[in-house]
Amino acid sequence: MHDMVLIVSYFSFLLGFGVLVANMMKKIRIPDTVFLLLIGLACGPTIWKNPAVVQHIQLTIVDVDAMSVVPDFLRTLALVLIVFTGAFNLRFSELKKVSDVSIKLAFLVVILNTIVLGIIAKFIFSLGIVPALLIGAIISGTDVSVVVTFEDVLKKHANILTTLKMESIINSPLSVLIPFLFLDFLRSAPGAVLEPGIYISKFWLMIAAGVGGGIVIGLAVTKILDRMLKEYTPLLIFSLALLTYGLVEAVGGSGMLAAAVSGCIIGNTAFAHKKAAKEFHSEISDMLRIAIYTLLGAQVFLDLNPMLILAEILFVLFVFAVRPIFVTFLIGDIEADYEGMTLLKWVAPRGISAAAMAPIVAIALGDQRIMNVVFMVIFFSVLFSTITAHLVSTEKVLIIRDKIIDTRSMLKERLEKPEEGGEDEIQ
Repeated sequence: MHDMVLIVSYFSFLLGFGVLVANMMKKIRIPDTVFLLLIGLACGPTIWKNPAVVQHIQLTIVDVDAMSVVPDFLRTLALVLIVFTGAFNLRFSELKKVSDVSIKLAFLVVILNTIVLGIIAKFIFSLGIVPALLIGAIISGTDVSVVVTFEDVLKKHANILTTLKMESIINSPLSVLIPFLFLDFLRSAPGAVLEPGIYISKFWLMIAAGVGGGIVIGLAVTKILDRMLKEYTPLLIFSLALLTYGLVEAVGGSGMLAAAVSGCIIGNTAFAHKKAAKEFHSEISDMLRIAIYTLLGAQVFLDLNPMLILAEILFVLFVFAVRPIFVTFLIGDIEADYEGMTLLKWVAPRGISAAAMAPIVAIALGDQRIMNVVFMVIFFSVLFSTITAHLVSTEKVLIIRDKIIDTRSMLKERLEKPEEGGEDEIQ
């Protein structure tokens, strides 16, 4: 009973303060992710287990380890809902409008981030190839809940924001699916003997079971949704999303992949009370989002070694730097203004999927450095994306931009004129 009281107290404390901060940030239209992480950090071992603090005061505000399986359950719940809701909100009609750019960014950037950032993490942190690639996969996707907070700030760039939102909706499930597929693949390895044939066959069986299970359950659910009352439709969809994950995992398939497939089928089917289902899932998502961010901050134990912090900041800089390279390589010069291209290249906040996956992967591999690195990437990517979005919207930046463009054109003209004059003299 005492343990249960502690669990409820810790959870309600983090959630309550998180809700107050999220409410305050929403009023002033600033992403709350950074502040939710800081709330968790202020309550966790980074401060209160620090040797410099412990020698003067011994205090425990929140002990995530004492919460037993509750944080793991909440993370799994959040991940299933992220994957399901992301697929549920994918509209084939909307995809056609921004298909070329959004799909390229969503799919290819996730793959490139997994590989390139994984290789960079391997060398910077001296990690094995598996933990390094998993770090790249975890932080490969962007967070739509942060992107939507820029809507009022960037009203003039509605098309670009739509592209960024669609990219986030698509790549959030991918940034969960890839690490889970990788972890499932590792768990299915039959010992230390290298048997590629067995690995590959189990991998494809896992995918086939996930896709097949998602299709069967998704189609079955669509047959009964119109018969449901308004108040029970959201609950049915929510429970069946979890049931899809559980059933498919139980038979050896990818439950996350099954949740994504079933969500896509249900979301693209017309049924009564779909609006009520969206509103319900939005409210549940907000609660889980606040809980996951504060739990991550309260669980991570940041090593304040200056060399390690420098290595983490260096990695974050690489995370920022590769995005514009990938965007330029994949989509080139599209029909967008200077500010729009700046947003596409530099606004890439990591969020809830990375926060939920980091502890799961860290525990599975027994390497807590993964949580530290992911925490830093989420924190600084949201901060950097917010600053970029607000700078692009200010008139001073636009004036500076115009001056730079005018200066470039003047220099180009001056360089061209002497060449023309030289040719006339020769003639």
